[in-house]
Amino acid sequence: MKDSSKARYAVAALVDLACQPAHHPTTLAAIAKRQDISVSYLEQLFARLRAGGLIKSVRGPGGGYVLARPSTDITIADIYMAVFDAEEAMAANPVEGVSLRGQMEGLWKAMEREVARFLKSVTVHDVLSGKLTMPERVAAE
Repeated sequence: MKDSSKARYAVAALVDLACQPAHHPTTLAAIAKRQDISVSYLEQLFARLRAGGLIKSVRGPGGGYVLARPSTDITIADIYMAVFDAEEAMAANPVEGVSLRGQMEGLWKAMEREVARFLKSVTVHDVLSGKLTMPERVAAE
């Protein structure tokens, strides 16, 4: 699971869109100003998010971007999958061998799988509302 500014900015931009009144397009300039992200960087991210089916563009006067689905149906993992190649975003290759290095690789891969599982359970709406879904093990502790 990649942890990068690209993913963070993409999540912030979609949460920003989700904050806007329903079906009211928002310009990249407005999002850029609120999130302190350059418009050109947002253009790159939004091309991937649109290709991933998470946002729609609205042309013409008053145009901009809207969520393509309700915020309750867009997971953080969906955003990762849109901004990165699927392999790059969630890949967890099996580690061969029993060396200490192999064991450490196994630890990090297991952690990446847990993070991926968690991100698949969190929607944009969850982030927006401040109510995050916690993994059962963590919630039970």
